[in-house]
Amino acid sequence: MKRAWLFIILWFCPLIALAQVQPDDERLLRALEEQGIICKGLSYEEKQEALRIYLQRKATMKDKKQKENDTTKQPDTMNDTKKTCISPE
Repeated sequence: MKRAWLFIILWFCPLIALAQVQPDDERLLRALEEQGIICKGLSYEEKQEALRIYLQRKATMKDKKQKENDTTKQPDTMNDTKKTCISPE
C-alpha cells in the first residue's frame, strides 16, 4: 500500500509543479510601467500587446547581439533602445 501511495505522489508531483509554472504577467507589467518601458494608463489588452512587443524586441535584440558577437568578436556599439515607452497604438 505504501508503494502505491509513493507511486501516486511521485507521478502527480511533477504534474502539479508544471501546472503552477505560469508567467506572472501582472507583476512584470507593473515593473515595466514603473521603469517607463511600457506606457501607463493602457487597458489590459493594450498592456498585453505592449508586453508582447517588448518581449519580441528583447528577443530580437538578443539575437542581433549574439550574431554580431559571433561574427565580428567586437563589443556591441549599437544602441537601438528607444527612450519612449511602448504603446500598441
